[in-house]
Amino acid sequence: MTHPNDPGQHRPRPQQRHGEPHHHRGDPPHTQTLALARADIHTAVGAHDDPHRRHQYARSALSYANTVLLAADASDEQRRYAGYYQHDALAMIAGA
Repeated sequence: MTHPNDPGQHRPRPQQRHGEPHHHRGDPPHTQTLALARADIHTAVGAHDDPHRRHQYARSALSYANTVLLAADASDEQRRYAGYYQHDALAMIAGA
């Protein structure tokens, strides 16, 4: 049985053309990416009894956080939050 938040399940992604920023119309750039990082951190925390699942979600959150940290158009506030998520994800990965 797969869990509804299983990383193996594909999340629906907004349609985007090559080179377009990854965000919904009307959302500030990177809002969606930060939301995905935050959700994966929360899922990883909730997977305290399943180290493999926790590690997978922490790696996913790290990837999303790094995407924002490396984005030239990310705001200072977005980078600050991405840094928090990166720190949390790295701590979970190191503790795995």
